[in-house]
Amino acid sequence: MRVVITGGGTGGHIYPALAIAHRFKDKHNDLEILYIGSQKGLERQIVSQAGLPYQFIDVEGLRRQFSIKAVKTAWLALSSIVKARKILAQFRPDVVIGTGGYVVVPVILAARLLKIKSGILELDAHTGLANRMVMRTVDTVMLGMKNQGESLQKAKRVVLTGNPRATEVVNWPKEQIEKCRLAFALDPRMPLITIVSGSRGAKPINDAVKQWLSMVDQLAYRVIWITGEVHFKEIYEAFGTDQLFDGKVKILPYYHDMPSLLYHTTLIVCRAGATTLAEITALGIPAILIPSPYVTHRHQDRNASVLVEEGAAIHLPEDKLDDQTLQQTLERLIQSESTREAMHHASLRVGKIDALDRIYEEIMHLLS
Repeated sequence: MRVVITGGGTGGHIYPALAIAHRFKDKHNDLEILYIGSQKGLERQIVSQAGLPYQFIDVEGLRRQFSIKAVKTAWLALSSIVKARKILAQFRPDVVIGTGGYVVVPVILAARLLKIKSGILELDAHTGLANRMVMRTVDTVMLGMKNQGESLQKAKRVVLTGNPRATEVVNWPKEQIEKCRLAFALDPRMPLITIVSGSRGAKPINDAVKQWLSMVDQLAYRVIWITGEVHFKEIYEAFGTDQLFDGKVKILPYYHDMPSLLYHTTLIVCRAGATTLAEITALGIPAILIPSPYVTHRHQDRNASVLVEEGAAIHLPEDKLDDQTLQQTLERLIQSESTREAMHHASLRVGKIDALDRIYEEIMHLLS
């Protein structure tokens, strides 16, 4: 069996793609797999580290205003289809699976030209531009969460499968989870609030947390605050240490094993990226979501609304965020175990821990 997987640009597209690749490798001893990514994308490094065969094509996001760069981008789009067609013709896959990012467009279109079965995974509650461009072309659209987009009406087939990351998280190695507990000296009897600003950091979130921690005198819970690499030095210098309140608060620029940390988390404050939400709903973690207002079509607001409507999260808009609002929301949830319990069960209802099984079954249904 031969499978091509394509997706790139962000970890939110790449890690689900790798999860699907690993599931197919587990199921088929005779599997031949090829990952097609963009030449400049983050996927080039991540996929090579994962040990998957990899080829790249040169492609960029489309520009909506006419310019010399727009002409160059259009030329790259056409040439990338030609290159993708050549790669697929040589590899001869049974199916092509796209997980998002502009690289999926030429690969899926090339698959259509060669009459190869194809499917895409749309992880957000709002369909991205790249996926909208190939919606009519693919044989199946697999949704990571509820999505009411009008573009779905153009698709041949739509199935709610969930995000592959959810399946990975619930099967996370126990030894890694225990290693995380020991590293932070976590006591299961004391609530843990995990605050994540994202890998690049989110200044409004970090500013609110910094002001809050500067104003309070004591804490009855632990806090692990992941600031992002960009803002860590400034925050470290402001406090003069990476630990506050006798070690109850630990400040980090980044943490490489978030799933292990989530297993110990009582309440999380974070953005509303699709993969992040898949991780927290897999474990049923109550959340305070601060969606990024800077992403395309503000799709994180729609992602957050899926959890809020189910009662699994509280939406705290960035423009309403300050130290007092954050503290009041945190304290209210920490002090009400019954509220957190209700949010926990609601979150588990949203999560699709069998997402990889659903995706695998959908692809095999497509091939049959």
